[in-house]
Amino acid sequence: MSIYDIPINSIDSNENVMETVRGKVCLMVNIASKCGYEAKCSPLWSFARTSRQLWELQQVHEEFQDEGFSVVGFPCNQFGKMEPAENAEIAQFVKEHYPFVTFPITEKINVNGKEEHPIYTMLKGPLLRRHDDNRADMSNEAEEGQNKAMQAMARIPHNWEKFLVSREGLQVGRFNWAEYPLAEEPIAMGAGWTIREAISELV
Repeated sequence: MSIYDIPINSIDSNENVMETVRGKVCLMVNIASKCGYEAKCSPLWSFARTSRQLWELQQVHEEFQDEGFSVVGFPCNQFGKMEPAENAEIAQFVKEHYPFVTFPITEKINVNGKEEHPIYTMLKGPLLRRHDDNRADMSNEAEEGQNKAMQAMARIPHNWEKFLVSREGLQVGRFNWAEYPLAEEPIAMGAGWTIREAISELV
């Protein structure tokens, strides 16, 4: 099955985003437009970090789009309640505060748990937890079932987790949420390539 066969609305509900990117290499990212990161983080620093992630995603989107590539953003409110608004308000907030963003953004979804979108079920893969594991994560989200038996083992840990998808709609790479798209060195020890290098290999 191809990820591109799983429909999902754009944030304005005007189109099925997967049809607009079918046949392209895609970097799929769960995003949040109002990231706070941690309680002691100032609003200015929070905005700067969010802006950097979105700006660097936009840069790789523009760099490779003529070769059949697209970034796709999936708003999600499961990590620190950093995307609390409804779709129309998210779209307006991005337009006002991150006007450089032109890559497709979908409707807001869950990426973990019983109500996760089927696209993320496919991205994370079929390996499931055999037992409850809430002690590994004491967050409210874990208590709501994200670390329960029969949920995905490879759960999304944070905003900005990145998946590379082939033209056939298969997940072929995954990058840590802290990995920036324009990084010149992989953040993970032993990683074979950066995000840009991985994209350039596929387009």
